[in-house]
Amino acid sequence: MYNQFLLSTSMAERLYYTIAADLPLIDYHNHLSVKDLAEDRMYKNISEAWLLNDPYKHRAMRICGIDENLITGNASDREKFNAWCEIYPKLIGNPLYDWSRLELKKIFKIQTPICKNNSELIWSEANEMLQTKAFSSLRIYNRFSIKYAAPCASILDNLSAFFSIQSLAPSLRGDDLITPSPSFIKKLSALTGIEINDLESFQSAVIHRLNAFQEANCRFSDHALDNGFRYQKDDGRSDERFKRMLSDEVLSVSDKIQLSSALLRFLAGQYAQRNWTMQLHIGAQRYTSTKLRNAAGGAGGFACIGNSVNIESLVQMLDDIELGREGLPRIILYTLNPSDNAMFSVLSGSFRGVMQGPAWWWCDHLQGMREMLDIFSSYSVLGTFVGMTTDSRSLFSLSRHDYFRRMLCGWIGQKSELGEFPNDFEILCELVRAICYENANRLIE
Repeated sequence: MYNQFLLSTSMAERLYYTIAADLPLIDYHNHLSVKDLAEDRMYKNISEAWLLNDPYKHRAMRICGIDENLITGNASDREKFNAWCEIYPKLIGNPLYDWSRLELKKIFKIQTPICKNNSELIWSEANEMLQTKAFSSLRIYNRFSIKYAAPCASILDNLSAFFSIQSLAPSLRGDDLITPSPSFIKKLSALTGIEINDLESFQSAVIHRLNAFQEANCRFSDHALDNGFRYQKDDGRSDERFKRMLSDEVLSVSDKIQLSSALLRFLAGQYAQRNWTMQLHIGAQRYTSTKLRNAAGGAGGFACIGNSVNIESLVQMLDDIELGREGLPRIILYTLNPSDNAMFSVLSGSFRGVMQGPAWWWCDHLQGMREMLDIFSSYSVLGTFVGMTTDSRSLFSLSRHDYFRRMLCGWIGQKSELGEFPNDFEILCELVRAICYENANRLIE
């Protein structure tokens, strides 16, 4: 992998090597294992470190016809690694082709072409390094000059591990808060010592835990508003619905939407009080193959892109929250359906503090990121863009910040060369610095 990767103009090279390459990382949404980092886990081998927690790679292997036993099943780590190396040359054009090369180079300085014939060499070379403390999970993490990383945590999670690493803080994953169940509420009650028998006592228990997250330096929450998301205005019957749910009554679809809408309004107000940023991931169709869900679990990498968002519901929710007592928190909107990019970009001018997030999940590749930036710069203000976050379970995916920064500098450099952007290094420096670091940094100050 050459030094000019994605940097096709002299301006792009200058922006990347002078500004972007060495800026600290702020990864405001990911799924890294806090336990692994706090315990400074040593990986047994490259397969365990590189493939086990990466559903992107799992998905590519399925597309290439690899048996599930060699992906998430009982095959040995070596067999799984060999299967990955075998299909890798087919991935040209897929972001995994570049991400994988970048990961090996950045972490191990391995530039051997990934293929079936080289699997033995890469396996041996990487594993030799992984046996040394220099390649423990925490030391790999520390190679990335991270200022702030925010792995997702449930409201029920023990947060003690976050205090052991200065740059690590929880991001509240709030899906179970907007679709609560009796079993979840029982656990929350036991954790907080608050008897929960109505909506008010539930909110008190939630506030108790939000305070604990605040003490752990939490500055972000996250909610998945999946395909088919609907919002309904308050009709004054939320407490009644909550009590019915608590008594194990099966609520109608309409009642579920009403209750989740009420809880989103409540939580948004709490986040605004605490100066948190509320992230809304919109549009995933998470239920596809029952067979794969049973084999690989709920996060197995088999979700797909859903329909375009119901913009009326989204705008009504934002409007109701804005008119509430606490007003809108800062909100980052992610869309999995690229047809929503223009809608989300425009909303940054409709509601103060609402911004579009980076290209997400299946859109997190060169085409998706460039398309998103083209649209965002046309419909919103490019200098306000909050930059990259990995949304990944793999520690190695932190390398994708470098991928994004190269892409960004390459994109800006090309625009400058074509005369679409100014050919002024100082002006473009400020733009790159803002997108790669400063705008995200403001969210944690």
